[in-house]
Amino acid sequence: MIKTPVQVRFADCDIAGHIHNAVYLHYFESGRIHFFVSQLGTNWDWKAQGIILKKNTIIYHSPGQITDQIVVEVTCTHIGESSFTLGYKVINQENELRAEGESVLVCMDYTVGQIIQIPESFLSILQEHLISTDQA
Repeated sequence: MIKTPVQVRFADCDIAGHIHNAVYLHYFESGRIHFFVSQLGTNWDWKAQGIILKKNTIIYHSPGQITDQIVVEVTCTHIGESSFTLGYKVINQENELRAEGESVLVCMDYTVGQIIQIPESFLSILQEHLISTDQA
């Protein structure tokens, strides 16, 4: 699991002081980018071995507050041939779960405009962070 602190901005909140529901996608993105950069480094060739977002889902648990100190936890929950799923938990300083969600991402070679298999070096990183989502 990779943890990313995220600053709650005044602009993230509605008139009641709650974090607006759409902002959680930005928090997921911040966590996702930190996950990639921390694991792949800054020299990764995103054009030849990139990703494209296919799907986001969010489950809201409790209203985030402007006073929250947010951390986004990122894990891998599924690995396919050319796609994978990242899971997110948005937690405040009191360990209260504000929201959770997932993103399905597809590997893409933008230089030729085609979907590709998950690159081997990237696959090993995803496997290191793979967790079971079975609750049975």
